[in-house]
Amino acid sequence: MAKRTNNHKLGDLGELKVRMIFSEAGFAISEMSKDYGEDFFVFGEDAGVIEPFRIYVQVKTSEKNDQHKSDWTIYEDCLTVRNWIIGNDLTILVRHNKKSGEYKFCVPEDEVEYWNLPFIKDSDIAINCNENFDAEAAKKLMWMARIRHYDRIVKITQPNEMGEDTWNDIPKYRLFCLELLVRLKLMDPVNLHLNNETYLKLANIAGEMIDDHEDSEDMSAVEKSRYAASFLLVVDQLEKVSGYSVGMSQFLLDSCACLLVQLMFHREEVAIKELQELASTLRLST
Repeated sequence: MAKRTNNHKLGDLGELKVRMIFSEAGFAISEMSKDYGEDFFVFGEDAGVIEPFRIYVQVKTSEKNDQHKSDWTIYEDCLTVRNWIIGNDLTILVRHNKKSGEYKFCVPEDEVEYWNLPFIKDSDIAINCNENFDAEAAKKLMWMARIRHYDRIVKITQPNEMGEDTWNDIPKYRLFCLELLVRLKLMDPVNLHLNNETYLKLANIAGEMIDDHEDSEDMSAVEKSRYAASFLLVVDQLEKVSGYSVGMSQFLLDSCACLLVQLMFHREEVAIKELQELASTLRLST
């Protein structure tokens, strides 16, 4: 006859509450058929639209008197932690204390360096859960997973080699950067041009920074100031749109900033061409 241990009961209690928090935050969850290190996953979702990434969740429950930060440490098998770190989707670890009713979480890949893993059979890794888990945390985690997805997809689709003509037009591999800029409301979603507000912000910030840069062989002072302005604007807009301090990798920020600089120059070239055509139509000199 099958038996349900006290540990099973504790685990079910913690997992149920974490599921409920994600559901109350508006996200869809799905059970895992078998537990190979995660209890369930949450679908990537934005305003009812399912996205191509997931958040995997592992919940641990305790009845101890957790009073110190170190008390919230969980010991996990190193091979399981390895899978969490290199997996295509974000994994989070949640620790529930039954006595206090508290829930704290961590993102293993932020806590453990891949190259520091011992890769020794049956060895455990200490991971500390120190951030409170609630509906706001669930929403922030969704944005973290979303940005992580864009970071990985841009890396995967970037070509191994780039010819000189790569920069003449918008490269195909930057399609996902373009998509992200639209989602951050930095671009017009209809014609995929920089919207007026974005262009003016970039031009003003770059103008204030121009004196901090000089021309070099690879970039002009104007390009450098526009790159710096684009870098700052993307970071600021991400926090404004998401409502949280999420952050991006250096790679993804660089990719988005370079695209914004390119779009700024493209916009000006198109505007100048249109003015020239208008002047020619009106038989005016330019």
